[in-house]
Amino acid sequence: MSDLSRFAINQITTRDWSLKAAVDGYARQGAAGIGVWMDYLDAAGVNAGARIIREAGLFVPCLCTSAWVNLAERSAFDAAIAENRRRLDAAAEIGASCLVVVPGGLATGERDLQAARSRVEGALEILLDHARSVGVALGLEPLHPMYAADRSCLSTFAHCLELTKKLGEGTGIVADTYHCWWDPFFAQGLREAGSEHILTFHLGDWLVPTRDVYQDRGMIGDGVIDFAFYRSVLDEIGYDGPFEIELFSKLDWWTRDGAETTRISIERCAPLVGARK
Repeated sequence: MSDLSRFAINQITTRDWSLKAAVDGYARQGAAGIGVWMDYLDAAGVNAGARIIREAGLFVPCLCTSAWVNLAERSAFDAAIAENRRRLDAAAEIGASCLVVVPGGLATGERDLQAARSRVEGALEILLDHARSVGVALGLEPLHPMYAADRSCLSTFAHCLELTKKLGEGTGIVADTYHCWWDPFFAQGLREAGSEHILTFHLGDWLVPTRDVYQDRGMIGDGVIDFAFYRSVLDEIGYDGPFEIELFSKLDWWTRDGAETTRISIERCAPLVGARK
Protein backbone atom coordinates (compact mmCIF):
# COMPACT_ATOMS: atom_id res chain seq x y z
CA MET A 1 0.00 0.00 0.00
CA SER A 2 1.23 3.50 -0.83
CA ASP A 3 1.52 6.08 1.91
CA LEU A 4 -1.29 8.61 1.34
CA SER A 5 -0.56 10.70 4.44
CA ARG A 6 0.52 13.68 2.28
CA PHE A 7 -2.16 13.25 -0.37
CA ALA A 8 -5.24 15.46 -0.63
CA ILE A 9 -8.00 15.78 -3.18
CA ASN A 10 -9.01 19.30 -4.09
CA GLN A 11 -12.78 19.24 -3.90
CA ILE A 12 -13.29 20.93 -7.27
CA THR A 13 -12.21 17.52 -8.65
CA THR A 14 -15.64 16.23 -7.55
CA ARG A 15 -17.50 19.42 -8.43
CA ASP A 16 -21.02 18.15 -7.72
CA TRP A 17 -20.29 16.94 -4.19
CA SER A 18 -21.08 19.18 -1.23
CA LEU A 19 -18.35 19.75 1.34
CA LYS A 20 -19.74 16.98 3.55
CA ALA A 21 -20.08 14.56 0.64
CA ALA A 22 -16.50 15.28 -0.43
CA VAL A 23 -15.12 14.89 3.10
CA ASP A 24 -16.96 11.60 3.60
CA GLY A 25 -16.09 10.30 0.13
CA TYR A 26 -12.40 11.13 0.33
CA ALA A 27 -11.96 9.79 3.86
CA ARG A 28 -13.82 6.59 3.00
CA GLN A 29 -11.36 5.76 0.22
CA GLY A 30 -8.22 6.69 2.14
CA ALA A 31 -7.25 10.21 1.07
CA ALA A 32 -5.71 12.07 3.99
CA GLY A 33 -6.68 15.62 3.07
CA ILE A 34 -9.08 17.91 1.26
CA GLY A 35 -8.43 21.16 -0.58
CA VAL A 36 -11.49 23.27 0.23
CA TRP A 37 -13.27 25.81 -1.98
CA MET A 38 -14.86 28.89 -0.45
CA ASP A 39 -18.23 28.46 -2.19
CA TYR A 40 -18.69 24.98 -0.71
CA LEU A 41 -17.50 26.11 2.71
CA ASP A 42 -19.92 29.05 2.73
CA ALA A 43 -22.75 26.70 1.73
CA ALA A 44 -21.98 24.43 4.67
CA GLY A 45 -21.24 27.29 7.07
CA VAL A 46 -17.65 27.94 8.13
CA ASN A 47 -18.03 26.61 11.67
CA ALA A 48 -20.02 23.58 10.58
CA GLY A 49 -17.59 22.91 7.74
CA ALA A 50 -14.65 23.07 10.10
CA ARG A 51 -16.35 20.55 12.38
CA ILE A 52 -17.10 18.18 9.47
CA ILE A 53 -13.46 18.23 8.34
CA ARG A 54 -12.10 17.89 11.86
CA GLU A 55 -14.33 14.95 12.76
CA ALA A 56 -13.23 13.11 9.60
CA GLY A 57 -9.57 13.63 10.51
CA LEU A 58 -8.61 15.23 7.19
CA PHE A 59 -5.87 17.82 6.84
CA VAL A 60 -6.48 20.94 4.72
CA PRO A 61 -3.59 22.03 2.49
CA CYS A 62 -5.40 25.09 1.16
CA LEU A 63 -8.55 27.13 0.86
CA CYS A 64 -9.37 28.15 -2.72
CA THR A 65 -9.28 30.96 -3.59
CA SER A 66 -8.77 34.60 -2.76
CA ALA A 67 -11.28 37.16 -4.02
CA TRP A 68 -10.00 39.07 -7.03
CA VAL A 69 -8.22 42.27 -6.06
CA ASN A 70 -7.37 43.60 -9.51
CA LEU A 71 -10.04 46.28 -9.35
CA ALA A 72 -9.25 49.85 -10.32
CA GLU A 73 -12.27 51.39 -8.54
CA ARG A 74 -11.30 52.12 -4.94
CA SER A 75 -14.48 51.04 -3.18
CA ALA A 76 -14.49 47.73 -5.06
CA PHE A 77 -10.82 47.19 -4.19
CA ASP A 78 -11.48 47.92 -0.50
CA ALA A 79 -14.42 45.49 -0.51
CA ALA A 80 -12.16 42.80 -2.02
CA ILE A 81 -9.57 43.37 0.70
CA ALA A 82 -12.28 42.96 3.35
CA GLU A 83 -13.53 39.78 1.69
CA ASN A 84 -10.01 38.36 1.60
CA ARG A 85 -9.61 39.03 5.32
CA ARG A 86 -12.82 37.06 5.84
CA ARG A 87 -11.43 34.23 3.73
CA LEU A 88 -8.21 34.21 5.73
CA ASP A 89 -10.29 33.91 8.89
CA ALA A 90 -12.23 31.04 7.32
CA ALA A 91 -9.00 29.32 6.32
CA ALA A 92 -7.76 29.57 9.89
CA GLU A 93 -11.05 28.14 11.19
CA ILE A 94 -10.79 25.01 9.03
CA GLY A 95 -7.06 24.57 9.66
CA ALA A 96 -5.96 25.39 6.11
CA SER A 97 -2.26 26.06 5.71
CA CYS A 98 -2.78 28.70 3.03
CA LEU A 99 -5.27 30.77 1.09
CA VAL A 100 -4.59 30.28 -2.62
CA VAL A 101 -4.11 33.67 -4.28
CA VAL A 102 -5.80 34.07 -7.65
CA PRO A 103 -5.92 37.87 -7.90
CA GLY A 104 -7.58 38.57 -11.24
CA GLY A 105 -6.08 39.77 -14.51
CA LEU A 106 -6.49 43.20 -16.01
CA ALA A 107 -9.04 45.55 -14.51
CA THR A 108 -11.99 46.42 -16.74
CA GLY A 109 -10.79 48.50 -19.67
CA GLU A 110 -7.15 48.22 -18.60
CA ARG A 111 -4.23 47.38 -20.90
CA ASP A 112 -1.35 48.09 -18.52
CA LEU A 113 -0.30 44.64 -17.30
CA GLN A 114 2.51 46.05 -15.20
CA ALA A 115 0.05 48.31 -13.38
CA ALA A 116 -2.15 45.28 -12.71
CA ARG A 117 0.76 43.35 -11.25
CA SER A 118 1.75 46.34 -9.12
CA ARG A 119 -1.82 46.57 -7.80
CA VAL A 120 -1.73 42.90 -6.83
CA GLU A 121 1.55 43.35 -4.99
CA GLY A 122 0.04 46.26 -3.09
CA ALA A 123 -2.99 44.18 -2.14
CA LEU A 124 -0.78 41.38 -0.85
CA GLU A 125 1.17 43.84 1.26
CA ILE A 126 -2.10 45.07 2.78
CA LEU A 127 -3.30 41.52 3.53
CA LEU A 128 -0.04 40.22 4.91
CA ASP A 129 -0.42 41.47 8.48
CA HIS A 130 -3.81 39.80 8.78
CA ALA A 131 -2.51 36.59 7.21
CA ARG A 132 0.32 36.49 9.72
CA SER A 133 -1.99 37.22 12.63
CA VAL A 134 -4.26 34.25 11.85
CA GLY A 135 -1.44 31.91 10.86
CA VAL A 136 -2.51 31.34 7.26
CA ALA A 137 -0.03 31.87 4.44
CA LEU A 138 -0.83 33.71 1.24
CA GLY A 139 -0.23 31.04 -1.39
CA LEU A 140 0.75 32.63 -4.68
CA GLU A 141 -0.21 30.32 -7.52
CA PRO A 142 1.32 30.99 -10.94
CA LEU A 143 -1.40 30.39 -13.52
CA HIS A 144 -0.78 29.57 -17.16
CA PRO A 145 -0.22 32.83 -19.11
CA MET A 146 -3.36 32.20 -21.17
CA TYR A 147 -5.21 33.50 -18.07
CA ALA A 148 -3.20 36.71 -17.67
CA ALA A 149 -5.90 39.04 -19.00
CA ASP A 150 -8.95 37.68 -17.24
CA ARG A 151 -8.01 35.45 -14.30
CA SER A 152 -4.54 36.03 -12.91
CA CYS A 153 -1.65 38.28 -13.83
CA LEU A 154 0.67 36.04 -11.78
CA SER A 155 1.84 34.01 -14.74
CA THR A 156 5.21 32.44 -13.98
CA PHE A 157 6.83 30.56 -11.16
CA ALA A 158 9.77 32.98 -11.24
CA HIS A 159 7.50 35.99 -10.74
CA CYS A 160 5.71 34.37 -7.80
CA LEU A 161 8.98 33.33 -6.22
CA GLU A 162 10.31 36.87 -6.56
CA LEU A 163 7.18 38.23 -4.86
CA THR A 164 7.37 35.62 -2.11
CA LYS A 165 10.94 36.53 -1.30
CA LYS A 166 10.11 40.24 -1.39
CA LEU A 167 7.04 39.96 0.84
CA GLY A 168 8.65 37.53 3.24
CA GLU A 169 7.11 35.58 6.10
CA GLY A 170 3.51 34.60 5.60
CA THR A 171 3.77 33.93 1.87
CA GLY A 172 4.66 30.94 -0.27
CA ILE A 173 3.99 29.27 -3.59
CA VAL A 174 1.24 26.92 -4.69
CA ALA A 175 2.92 25.01 -7.52
CA ASP A 176 0.64 23.42 -10.11
CA THR A 177 1.84 21.09 -12.84
CA TYR A 178 -1.06 21.99 -15.15
CA HIS A 179 -0.11 25.65 -15.07
CA CYS A 180 3.68 25.37 -14.94
CA TRP A 181 4.80 22.26 -16.83
CA TRP A 182 5.42 24.23 -20.06
CA ASP A 183 7.79 26.69 -18.36
CA PRO A 184 11.45 25.87 -19.19
CA PHE A 185 12.42 27.37 -15.82
CA PHE A 186 9.86 25.48 -13.70
CA ALA A 187 12.25 22.82 -12.43
CA GLN A 188 14.93 25.43 -11.82
CA GLY A 189 12.36 27.51 -9.95
CA LEU A 190 11.46 24.60 -7.69
CA ARG A 191 15.13 24.16 -6.86
CA GLU A 192 15.57 27.87 -6.17
CA ALA A 193 12.45 27.98 -4.03
CA GLY A 194 13.47 25.04 -1.89
CA SER A 195 10.97 23.21 0.24
CA GLU A 196 10.47 26.18 2.57
CA HIS A 197 8.72 28.28 -0.09
CA ILE A 198 6.39 25.61 -1.56
CA LEU A 199 3.13 25.36 0.38
CA THR A 200 1.35 22.65 -1.62
CA PHE A 201 1.87 20.91 -4.95
CA HIS A 202 -1.13 20.59 -7.27
CA LEU A 203 -1.40 17.72 -9.75
CA GLY A 204 -3.24 17.84 -13.06
CA ASP A 205 -2.25 16.56 -16.49
CA TRP A 206 -2.17 18.42 -19.82
CA LEU A 207 -4.24 16.64 -22.45
CA VAL A 208 -3.50 16.58 -26.16
CA PRO A 209 -5.73 17.86 -27.54
CA THR A 210 -7.02 20.11 -24.77
CA ARG A 211 -10.63 20.82 -25.69
CA ASP A 212 -11.18 23.60 -23.14
CA VAL A 213 -8.20 25.45 -21.68
CA TYR A 214 -9.96 26.12 -18.39
CA GLN A 215 -12.02 23.00 -17.73
CA ASP A 216 -10.39 20.09 -19.55
CA ARG A 217 -7.56 19.08 -17.26
CA GLY A 218 -6.43 15.50 -17.44
CA MET A 219 -6.28 12.73 -14.90
CA ILE A 220 -2.71 11.88 -13.94
CA GLY A 221 -1.21 9.69 -16.65
CA ASP A 222 -3.67 10.66 -19.39
CA GLY A 223 -1.62 13.58 -20.73
CA VAL A 224 1.94 14.62 -21.52
CA ILE A 225 3.37 15.84 -18.17
CA ASP A 226 6.38 13.98 -16.79
CA PHE A 227 5.25 13.70 -13.17
CA ALA A 228 8.06 11.34 -12.20
CA PHE A 229 10.58 14.01 -13.16
CA TYR A 230 8.92 16.69 -11.04
CA ARG A 231 8.66 14.27 -8.11
CA SER A 232 12.41 13.66 -8.43
CA VAL A 233 13.04 17.42 -8.29
CA LEU A 234 10.87 17.70 -5.18
CA ASP A 235 12.78 14.84 -3.56
CA GLU A 236 16.03 16.57 -4.48
CA ILE A 237 15.03 19.71 -2.56
CA GLY A 238 13.62 17.76 0.38
CA TYR A 239 10.00 18.78 -0.15
CA ASP A 240 7.85 17.18 2.54
CA GLY A 241 4.58 19.05 2.01
CA PRO A 242 1.28 17.93 0.53
CA PHE A 243 0.36 16.72 -2.93
CA GLU A 244 -3.10 17.61 -4.13
CA ILE A 245 -4.95 16.52 -7.25
CA GLU A 246 -7.04 19.33 -8.73
CA LEU A 247 -9.10 18.66 -11.85
CA PHE A 248 -11.39 21.04 -13.70
CA SER A 249 -13.03 18.63 -16.13
CA LYS A 250 -16.46 19.50 -17.49
CA LEU A 251 -16.07 17.06 -20.40
CA ASP A 252 -14.98 14.00 -18.42
CA TRP A 253 -14.42 13.72 -14.68
CA TRP A 254 -17.20 16.10 -13.65
CA THR A 255 -19.64 13.93 -15.59
CA ARG A 256 -18.75 10.82 -13.56
CA ASP A 257 -19.83 9.69 -10.13
CA GLY A 258 -17.69 11.32 -7.46
CA ALA A 259 -16.79 7.99 -5.90
CA GLU A 260 -15.36 6.78 -9.21
CA THR A 261 -13.36 9.98 -9.70
CA THR A 262 -12.03 9.69 -6.14
CA ARG A 263 -11.05 6.06 -6.58
CA ILE A 264 -9.22 6.64 -9.85
CA SER A 265 -7.54 9.78 -8.48
CA ILE A 266 -6.12 7.74 -5.61
CA GLU A 267 -5.11 4.85 -7.87
CA ARG A 268 -3.27 7.15 -10.29
CA CYS A 269 -1.65 9.36 -7.67
CA ALA A 270 -0.68 6.79 -5.03
CA PRO A 271 2.52 5.63 -6.77
CA LEU A 272 3.56 9.24 -7.28
CA VAL A 273 2.86 10.72 -3.85
CA GLY A 274 3.94 7.86 -1.61
CA ALA A 275 6.94 8.15 0.65
CA ARG A 276 10.34 7.72 -1.02
CA LYS A 277 13.54 6.47 0.57
